[in-house]
Amino acid sequence: MSVIRKALQESKTWLYGSFLNDRRDIKMQQAIISLSFDDVPSSAVENGIPILDRHSVKATFYISSGLATGDEQANAEKGERYLGREDLAQLDKAGHDIGCHTYSHYRLTQGSAEELAEDAQRNVRTLSSWLGGKPIEHFSYPFGLVDFKSKRRLSQHYKTLRSSRPGINQKGTDLYLLRGTSIYNPSFDQTAIQRVIDKTVKSGGWLVFYTHGVDDNPGDYDCTPQQLEWVLEQAVASGARILPVADAYDVINGNRP
Repeated sequence: MSVIRKALQESKTWLYGSFLNDRRDIKMQQAIISLSFDDVPSSAVENGIPILDRHSVKATFYISSGLATGDEQANAEKGERYLGREDLAQLDKAGHDIGCHTYSHYRLTQGSAEELAEDAQRNVRTLSSWLGGKPIEHFSYPFGLVDFKSKRRLSQHYKTLRSSRPGINQKGTDLYLLRGTSIYNPSFDQTAIQRVIDKTVKSGGWLVFYTHGVDDNPGDYDCTPQQLEWVLEQAVASGARILPVADAYDVINGNRP
């Protein structure tokens, strides 16, 4: 990312963060790292779960259930299979966290904040029914798109709203614009990832990684099994606590040790 583009993104982040926020000064004795998956392609389970299990890591899966049901209105990658009802039941039983990513993988630039919020609530109803009435309390913005109205509407329903703005969640973190750091094959940089892990540990902050699929032939928004394995190895070696987003939120708010 160029210096100019990064500066513009940070300016925009500051602007959105100045409006209707839920701020926390996150400085833990033991830093937290979370791993999350968006959409979510089936490869995240087929190839990703064995890696997570080897490291005893639980993750957050931000699901767009319309992708799994094959809804023709859903913004899906053609030919991709997405996690469905049985997959989510298994993930939930195994202790992973299920979050909302809208029903149709809604694109805010082609609609409105009201429609986005309605689409998200449709997704919550579907996911909750699949999980026996379990509440869905955490959200990630599809395509990383956010505006003032959507942030206001979504904040009424979720404890955190994760963005695609990179960085560490630490002093002055807005939980309605939670920072997330991508693990994408085209931009995968071991030095940069190690640096942000080290900074997170030093600051006592909260680092949220995200990707989509886990595949030997990854798309632009996926990572390879080897890349995921390497990130988890570094996260574990750092000494940080590795928690799903919901558990990290509870720790930060003093609701669990």
